[in-house]
Amino acid sequence: MLQRADRSTSAELFAALAELEKITVGQDGWSAESFRSEAAKENGFVLYIMDGNNVIALLTGYSAYGEGDITNVAVHPGYRRKGLAQKLIAEFERLLPEDSEEIFLEVRESNSPAIALYEKCGFEILSVRKNFYSNPCENAIVMKKSEV
Repeated sequence: MLQRADRSTSAELFAALAELEKITVGQDGWSAESFRSEAAKENGFVLYIMDGNNVIALLTGYSAYGEGDITNVAVHPGYRRKGLAQKLIAEFERLLPEDSEEIFLEVRESNSPAIALYEKCGFEILSVRKNFYSNPCENAIVMKKSEV
């Protein structure tokens, strides 16, 4: 079931989100406190999907000045290619304020499955940010979706 975390979400849930992050991106993933902080913001979004008691997918982002920004998408390896990321992106779009015109995101240059997913969701490559990521050092592809 797709849900949205907020100020009243349990510490255990934020810990589970951080655990999924570690599984998908390693030790540089977001902490439970980072997820809690994002969920507490008025313009922040922390969306997640559960399977039983397990968090299997998440998306974080925010809205500001007529645009949205997706900061994180993670799907447990055992649940990939089942449309969960697409569901999360669609819900993020639905929840954005009506004056939102564009959505932006960054993705590792080597993450071709994610780039293909974002293109399928209507995002286009906008630019490259050199050496944006660390561990390992890598360029980021900046993508944008118009007509939200």
